[in-house]
Amino acid sequence: MNRDINLANFNDMYTPDYAIDYITDFLPKDKVYWESCYWEWHLAESLKKRWYKVVWYKWLDCLINQPSEDWDIWLTNPPFRWNKKFIKRALELWKSFISLQRLEHLWWKEAMEVFNNPDIQVIIPEKRIDYLTPKILRGEKTWWATFHSVFICYKMNLPKDILYIKKK
Repeated sequence: MNRDINLANFNDMYTPDYAIDYITDFLPKDKVYWESCYWEWHLAESLKKRWYKVVWYKWLDCLINQPSEDWDIWLTNPPFRWNKKFIKRALELWKSFISLQRLEHLWWKEAMEVFNNPDIQVIIPEKRIDYLTPKILRGEKTWWATFHSVFICYKMNLPKDILYIKKK
């Protein structure tokens, strides 16, 4: 079996356009979104295509800095090996965020502390997200995602704490 995904390195897995459809009903149009992991532009472009305002900087270290422009919601798909750092940083900023992460990351030790926060909510897509990988971007044939993903949300005022969303 020719696996595209190296299970030890989930850092080159970009958000496909359709993944945004799971959350657009919960994204206010009057807010500015910061996409901090702009390496392959997919998430930012998906938002812009749907008429959302987006700021991004390709070389800004979001674990230390933030954009100079005003922004309201941090929406990103961070490299999976840095998920813990992203969640900790996002909480430090005291702003709303949505972070696309592997479902398994809900069970790490630090997550138990994070999920005691009443402003944390989770959106669970009905199907696995087939991330865009370097092989897919080169047009090579690959396999589907081997894991489930969730959107971890903070201060998004969702109607429930856990939302299971079917694709439209």
